[in-house]
Amino acid sequence: MKNKTLIIIVIITATAAALSLGIYQKRTHQINASLLQIEQLMYERPDSAWKILQHMPSISQLRKEEQALHALLFTQAQYKNYIPVKSDSLLRIAEAYYRTSSDSLHKAWTLFYLAQYYRDSDEKEKALSYFQQANIASRNIENNQFKFLLNLHWAGLLTNEDAYEKGIEKYQTANRYAILLKDTLKQINLYGKWGWCCLLKEEDERADSLFNVGLTLSATTKDRIYDKYLLNRLSLTARERKDYKRALELVNRSLSLAKDSTELYPLWGNKGKILLEMNQYDSAHFYLSKDTRDYDPYFRVSRYLDWSIYEEKIKNLPKALEYSKRYAELLDTIYQERLDSKVANLQHKYDYSLIQSENKLLKIKRQRLYISLTAICMAVLTVAVIFFYKRREEKRKLAEQMRSKDDLMKEMRLQLQEKTIDLHAAQEKIIEKETALDKELSQREKMRSEYSSKEAAMRKEILRHSEIIRKMEQLNKMSQQDKIQSRSVVLSDEEQDNLAEVINICYNNFTDRLWKKFPTLTKVDISLCCLIKIGISNSNMLYLLDTSKVALKKRKNRLKHDKMGMDENDSLDEFIMEF
Repeated sequence: MKNKTLIIIVIITATAAALSLGIYQKRTHQINASLLQIEQLMYERPDSAWKILQHMPSISQLRKEEQALHALLFTQAQYKNYIPVKSDSLLRIAEAYYRTSSDSLHKAWTLFYLAQYYRDSDEKEKALSYFQQANIASRNIENNQFKFLLNLHWAGLLTNEDAYEKGIEKYQTANRYAILLKDTLKQINLYGKWGWCCLLKEEDERADSLFNVGLTLSATTKDRIYDKYLLNRLSLTARERKDYKRALELVNRSLSLAKDSTELYPLWGNKGKILLEMNQYDSAHFYLSKDTRDYDPYFRVSRYLDWSIYEEKIKNLPKALEYSKRYAELLDTIYQERLDSKVANLQHKYDYSLIQSENKLLKIKRQRLYISLTAICMAVLTVAVIFFYKRREEKRKLAEQMRSKDDLMKEMRLQLQEKTIDLHAAQEKIIEKETALDKELSQREKMRSEYSSKEAAMRKEILRHSEIIRKMEQLNKMSQQDKIQSRSVVLSDEEQDNLAEVINICYNNFTDRLWKKFPTLTKVDISLCCLIKIGISNSNMLYLLDTSKVALKKRKNRLKHDKMGMDENDSLDEFIMEF
């Protein structure tokens, strides 16, 4: 009975597994078929492809190959329906799969859209790198549509980055594939962008030629949707050549074809600039006023520059200056915003790399944990085997150590007694040496005191015979009026030199040391320092140096700050007295 029940359970389990596998394979086949249909539909009806992709199962429920294709198609549909791509997470899934896949076409498309994403995210270097990788990936595929788009967008980015020569090369490559595709509209669009790149490179004749080729091709199309765009660009080349009459004719033709305001704004602005160059100021004012695009800061910058030129030409200089200031301020703002955006992108990159590093570290830690657990288990087994043997050995060694320690203790006691006797003898010798040293220090201190007294007496005697002391005594006896009128108390150059020599002798080569530390000091500065050194007051310095109170203050400040490099809170007099 039990065997029959077991057999029934096994049969039911096997049947359920087979059904599940069949359902899974059928579902996988349906998903693959749906994704391939969406890919075919993408070029003709991108809006329908987008709607179908939104109703597909969650990407986490798909296999890796399906996840990669779904992620690529989802991003492709966003770009084709002009929906902003806010994250590269889906493209990263596709890139991770196609990097090691032999599917070169899908790999190239993934790298191409990554370049588009980073271009739109203002990460230009990364975008250029992915364009290069997409180009390498597409070398072995025959898909002219892809190669045309790749070189067209790559050239556009190079043009925006001012790499015009390389941009022109990519436009030439794109043109070869556009010819192979036999798609006239693609060629017209290409010639417009190619000509614009040449115009920025200041190759006006080449740009004019390309715009005319595009206009000729446009004449063969039904709707001629690019005519107004090409005519406006031709008017720009005519304006650059200063052929304003031709430029005005072309922009008027372009205006006659434009229908809505988004098409008219740039044409009005261009016409206003042409009329401004032709000195038709009223008409220029009319058309420049019609161009009211304020939603983009770059348009506002261009408008402020145009109005500044206009106001300058009509001699309204205050208004011209006002617009110039607005132009400069807005340029600074744009630069700061771009800088802030780059900083934010760098922070995002740093955060992303930090997360990746943390994930790698977690993976490494997990691996190390598994290794550690295995090692611990092996270690526990090893320890269990040798534990008892070591325990017995330890007991035997412990007994031997105890005996050795007792013997060592006895020996150490004897050594300690001997060391104590030596220590007492050494202490007595140290006490004798300290007594002798104190006596010698006392004698030296007495000699130093006597020397200082003699030095002070000698300095006083030398200074007493100095001319400066004589003049100081003379100053003290004179009235205030006599001090002002008398010239006899003013120190001569020779007396100032003598004073410097005397101070040098009396104060341990004071002037030599001062000159060595501050080599920019003049003899006049040294004389002032000598007077401060011997304690001459500011009021007496005025008469000795024949100067005013303001001049003396300025001389001291210049000496303090410019030549000695002292701070505002430092005292010059205190520094000189202690030097």
